Amino acid sequence: MMMISKLNTANRVLLRSCIGLVLLGAGSIALAEDQTGDDHPLPTVLARRGKLILDDDGSMSRGGKTVARLNDTATLRAGAGAWERAPNANGWRSTWKKGMGHTPVASYQGFHANNLIVEVTFRYGVMTEPWHTQCFRIAADDRPKVTGHIVSAWANPNNDFIESGFLLQHIRKTPEKKIVEDLLLDRQPIVVESEEWYTATLEVVGDEALFRMGDHVAYTKAKQICMPKNLVSLTLGTTWHEIKRVRIWHAEPHPEWAAQKADVLKSRKPFDPVVHDYRK
Repeated sequence: MMMISKLNTANRVLLRSCIGLVLLGAGSIALAEDQTGDDHPLPTVLARRGKLILDDDGSMSRGGKTVARLNDTATLRAGAGAWERAPNANGWRSTWKKGMGHTPVASYQGFHANNLIVEVTFRYGVMTEPWHTQCFRIAADDRPKVTGHIVSAWANPNNDFIESGFLLQHIRKTPEKKIVEDLLLDRQPIVVESEEWYTATLEVVGDEALFRMGDHVAYTKAKQICMPKNLVSLTLGTTWHEIKRVRIWHAEPHPEWAAQKADVLKSRKPFDPVVHDYRK
């Protein structure tokens, strides 16, 4: 059999995609060799992709008061932290320094969806200062109707804003920021490498959410996450982080989810949702 390394680029991408689909069909969440999802979205299992809402390929400027229009309806605002072109990739690097306020956030809005799929290719920077943290979060909101996040998916090695781990959370507050409901829906271990590219995928359909990144898997079934969504935000830590690509789709239930669910979740440690009372 010809080795993958001897194939041309187009054939390598096709072969890797086929391998990933075969593995997924066999009930494994193992992904193809190329986990960056640059051109071909990674396979989904809870949700099936519908219409593409937006595709941020890194071509638009961002940072400060800049509002980038990605299409007729969707916009991007990266208003917290500092943003600049990534030095060695077609993407954007976020940085943060003491006194800047909130850590870097990029927000995508201008759409309405109940069910969605969010796919983000990113990497954590190296921590070189005592105050540096590595953190990545996808949050889906319904602003301004709901203050807080309908569902937050955290790949958090060490930011002390919340527990470390691979997490799912629901949190709502009053406009005055008093907590109405805070639920930790799943918490799994996390192990990451600095400067390695990851593709994180959040699938939300009805009252179920599945969050995956490489071998990491978090899952929940909770009525709170059924709420409508009109904004997706990405929150990063205080060392540099780079985002290469962001894609969001409308979604519908995956017809094979019921048959695959047990195998997809078999590596996940049991966790019962709890009322969240995290204090630094």
